[in-house]
Amino acid sequence: MAFAGASTYMPKDPKYGKSTPYTQQQKERLGLIEEKKYTTCRLMKRVKSRHTGRQACIYRGGNKTFTLMYEDTCPPQYKCIYNPGGTEPNIDDIIDSLNSIKK
Repeated sequence: MAFAGASTYMPKDPKYGKSTPYTQQQKERLGLIEEKKYTTCRLMKRVKSRHTGRQACIYRGGNKTFTLMYEDTCPPQYKCIYNPGGTEPNIDDIIDSLNSIKK
């Protein structure tokens, strides 16, 4: 049987060669792994923490993709993983919890 579906064919006799594992691109084409999709996320809100001086940044991308980052400086945009239909994180709750941890 030369065709083995989604697995690599392993010859019984070593004189016919040995099998090699699939490459990343072959795995994506066969559907064994899912390719990540990215979108450009732009800065929507920025709130600075009182105690640490760090910033909580909310980014919004295509089709309601929301991302939250906690950084020293917030870049105006970056490539984020596409996750459509999300809800905007509540930045006030996050800042309150971060401020309470530092106390």
